[in-house]
Amino acid sequence: MSIILLASLAPVFVLLCYIYIHDKYQKEPLPMLLKALAGGVLAAILDVALLTIFRFAEIEQFSDGLYQALYKAFCQAAIPEEICKFFFLYLFIWKSRYFDEYYDGIEYAACVGLGFAGLENILYVFQGGMGVAISRAIFAVPAHFFFAIFMGYFFAFAKFRPWKKRYYLSWALIVPILLHGIYDFVLMYSDIINTTNTSLALLLNGGFLLFFIFVWRIATRRVKTMGGK
Repeated sequence: MSIILLASLAPVFVLLCYIYIHDKYQKEPLPMLLKALAGGVLAAILDVALLTIFRFAEIEQFSDGLYQALYKAFCQAAIPEEICKFFFLYLFIWKSRYFDEYYDGIEYAACVGLGFAGLENILYVFQGGMGVAISRAIFAVPAHFFFAIFMGYFFAFAKFRPWKKRYYLSWALIVPILLHGIYDFVLMYSDIINTTNTSLALLLNGGFLLFFIFVWRIATRRVKTMGGK
């Protein structure tokens, strides 16, 4: 059990270290970073609660695999998850006196995203084992991290450019939702059609890798340009 737990949390710790060491000006207090992490854990719990309470329509109602994938990717994953992350990021961080640099937006958002990813990863890895741990360490956990960087990027602009607060806060939600939705949709639709249209499934998998690399490059560039080393 301890090995599974370690495998679940190892990518989270690695990415936390990455975002922390790239803060070259004024390091954020550890209690604030832990608070942001806790916000991510609470966001994951809230997401599960909302999906349970509101009981979104069952995916089986869609006969077309395309609509199944779109519904599940956006309505059951990207939209509620990113809204929950954004809620706790705003609630815990927006008025903090430590949120005083552009890079802080990225750093705190990344902690929220990784807190969410950490709890989610534990649940998936304890069910699926080490194979799931490896695949999620390569893709799923970094994906949450990248989406959070984009959220934090626009979140910081909303904080320090108050005359465009609503504009940037809107993009702090829209961009992560779109990226998250596309990420999940491609994987889900590829899995649905894998047995009936292998060529298209392979094409989608190739497109997924290109998309993942693109998001990774842009996200890490944001880290470097907003205060990273």
